[in-house]
Amino acid sequence: MGGKRKNREEEENNEIVEEEREVSANKKREILPSLIKNKQKRSAVHAKLKHEKKKEKKKKSKAREAAERRALELGEEPPPKPVPRTIENTREADETVCRPDDEELFAGNDADEFSSILKREATPKILITTCRFNSSRGPAFIKELLSVIPNAHYYKRGTYDLKKIVEYASKKEFTSLIVVHTNRREPDSLLIVGLPNGPTAHFKLSKLVLRKDIKNHGNPTTHMPELVLTNFTTRLGHRIGRMIQALFPQDPNFRGRRVVTFHNQRDFIFFRHHR
Repeated sequence: MGGKRKNREEEENNEIVEEEREVSANKKREILPSLIKNKQKRSAVHAKLKHEKKKEKKKKSKAREAAERRALELGEEPPPKPVPRTIENTREADETVCRPDDEELFAGNDADEFSSILKREATPKILITTCRFNSSRGPAFIKELLSVIPNAHYYKRGTYDLKKIVEYASKKEFTSLIVVHTNRREPDSLLIVGLPNGPTAHFKLSKLVLRKDIKNHGNPTTHMPELVLTNFTTRLGHRIGRMIQALFPQDPNFRGRRVVTFHNQRDFIFFRHHR
């Protein structure tokens, strides 16, 4: 009996070892295209893998359709459709998301730096300037900003320090200061300073497209724009949204059909100006 048991155990161990060898052999066979140095061979392996994936995907979709058809014929409920995994639906719930019944948040809104503008007690007045070394595309971007933001004024930077500019703007009753920073002849960031006591926010610019670069573009009118802010749902997002709101007058002219949109998604703010 003992000899038989030993033989069985040895056979099972041998089978496990053989399976592991097969798995390792298969892994060796499936060479990643990025590991192949020869360009032609690499592209051929990549095309083959792509074709196999496409084939497998088609096979799965056909099986899914057949299962749905079978369920309908039998009068049963079809199997649930698979939900694709995205960044949005796999993101963990954020504890800082604002709730509509948050009394503390609304109390803070009444006492913050932007409340006088958002309650229409004061009119926003914006000073726009540049960094010390301006670029060739910087003036075109500033021209766009002046057309988007009503009651905005451009002042040349010269050799003045930012501290002196803030003091001057506060004396002249400007409510916000925008500094356009450029790098390698391209505007790459914006500094927005709330006057006279802050706050200050720094934004990076990416994929900047000016109006003149758009084919068959229109020209903006002098109507007060309607402001659309979406997805500024967290505490920080709410604060940033109020800072952006404070740049624009709170009396839009809807007849002009002029809209300025700030859409927050995955910590990027997408900007659109359209009619």
